[in-house]
Amino acid sequence: MYNEEDAIVPVLTEWRAELVRTVGDGRFAILVVDDGSTDATPARLAALGWPELNVLRHSNRGHGQSCLAGYIEAERMGAARIFQIDSDGQCDPAGFAAVWARRQEAPAVYGRRITRDDGAARRVISKILRASLKVARRTRLNDTNVPFRLYDAPLAAATARRVPADFNLANIAMALLLEPAGFREVPIHFRDRMGGHPTVRLWGFVPKALRLHRDLFRLGH
Repeated sequence: MYNEEDAIVPVLTEWRAELVRTVGDGRFAILVVDDGSTDATPARLAALGWPELNVLRHSNRGHGQSCLAGYIEAERMGAARIFQIDSDGQCDPAGFAAVWARRQEAPAVYGRRITRDDGAARRVISKILRASLKVARRTRLNDTNVPFRLYDAPLAAATARRVPADFNLANIAMALLLEPAGFREVPIHFRDRMGGHPTVRLWGFVPKALRLHRDLFRLGH
């Protein structure tokens, strides 16, 4: 999460209700990784006062590295499984039950964005990323960067520790490194943002894609 003062409370509220319904009250914790927010987000989190809400706050290091920190922290907290989403409201809780139902089938279960409300440009970017990774890395995954993923917690934390601290799109590295252990993909709908603005504009994806392939070469995948 980074500067999501408009979205964070509605997002957490709807997801808390879905987790109670699907997993069971008292059987989950919520970990918010605050990537150095400078707006009112921390205050709005503090005002919630939920016993299951935990906040890990650090200086700004970017989305991917914040996810890695979250995987490691969740495992330290004793989680058996980790479900990761973004904080902007695009992840629809309606898709969670189908992902959760397949948790015994593989150590990684991903949503696959079949329908999307976030614009044609981002759909094109996802298609280009998928095609390039299938050619360059021979992955069978269809949505390596999806922010809707359920992991075996010890395996995810161990894998997160293998990703370099300067790896930018670290969730893609996680998906590729975990692929040999097995995965499932579940169709989901991806909504538009509830508020705020994306931290990376569309024109910023070209250099990020080039850096990704350099990082993956260095990673040795």
